[in-house]
Amino acid sequence: MSEKREQLTKKNEDFIFRFKKLMLQNSQLSADKIAEVTNEVEQKLIEAQGTGQTAAQLYGTPTQAVQQFLDPRKLAKKLHDYKFWNLAADTSLAILMLFCAVFGLSLFFSKNTTNQGAGIVSLFLIAILGGSIYTAVILKLTPDPKKIKNNGQKNYRWLYLIGAVAAWIIGFIVLGLLPQVINPTLPPVAYIVLAIAAYGAFRWNRQYSGLKGGFLAISQLSQQARLEAAQAKK
Repeated sequence: MSEKREQLTKKNEDFIFRFKKLMLQNSQLSADKIAEVTNEVEQKLIEAQGTGQTAAQLYGTPTQAVQQFLDPRKLAKKLHDYKFWNLAADTSLAILMLFCAVFGLSLFFSKNTTNQGAGIVSLFLIAILGGSIYTAVILKLTPDPKKIKNNGQKNYRWLYLIGAVAAWIIGFIVLGLLPQVINPTLPPVAYIVLAIAAYGAFRWNRQYSGLKGGFLAISQLSQQARLEAAQAKK
């Protein structure tokens, strides 16, 4: 019996026993995931015991509790469950896809087809830099609902944000000054082809990593994490 289990009342201990049994019978979750969910329920029951709340008040019956945790929204990966590079790649490819489409269309109607701002090298590097910095900032400033008690780094977070904005501005200026010889402007059709290729890579990364959502999935994940963190504080 785990140390946590020993802290439970007899009724709550029986609730956990039946809950875990039903999870094993009715889900396709891995043993590790079931153990994680069970530990989460145990911890909440222990905390509730101190305020006089029962398992029935928190979750209803064990069957109802299992249904809650088998809800796809609860099983879906959260912002901080994803690897940095998956999120950064998603954001960078979204930026690259947008920029290539915009530059491709604008060059079709532009008389100056040697516009250095649309140079292919600076375009790629700006997308990578922007996607990486944006991802790093979101991960740093978005609270993790699982670690909501660790709130002692707010001042450092804002310093991190200022540093990230400064890095983005400096990087954008430097990349915009790259000489034409190493940063050529491609024909309009080439940018459209690159936009299509970026979209293909974008879809592949989403399937590979399991990311879902709109154009910038990280923004939606961040909003969801903030809502869950706010609920956890209540």
